[in-house]
Amino acid sequence: MNALPARCSSARARAVEELADAAAKWGGDVPDDPGLTELADQLAHMAGHLPEDFTARAEAATRLEAAAEHLRAAARLGGLLPLVILHHLRLALQCERSARQDLDRTGVLEN
Repeated sequence: MNALPARCSSARARAVEELADAAAKWGGDVPDDPGLTELADQLAHMAGHLPEDFTARAEAATRLEAAAEHLRAAARLGGLLPLVILHHLRLALQCERSARQDLDRTGVLEN
């Protein structure tokens, strides 16, 4: 058996779990076993509903939208190209973390 698909699969599962946790922290109503499109929709929704009264709102919203787009790109690939999917998931995580840092600096988002 090829070890690469197995490693990609476990890394993908961890990334999806982290993204689901992140979406829940943003206030999303995340199902128990979310799909990539569902997570993308959650993050995009939160990007459009950030509080108006903090300085880094536009930057955080842009980063959440970017995370959603990476999730949608990964979803469109389905099971094809597992390394590319993993790359998009990692980029989505980076975008979400950057958005969280923007809000953490302003004290808006609770951990």
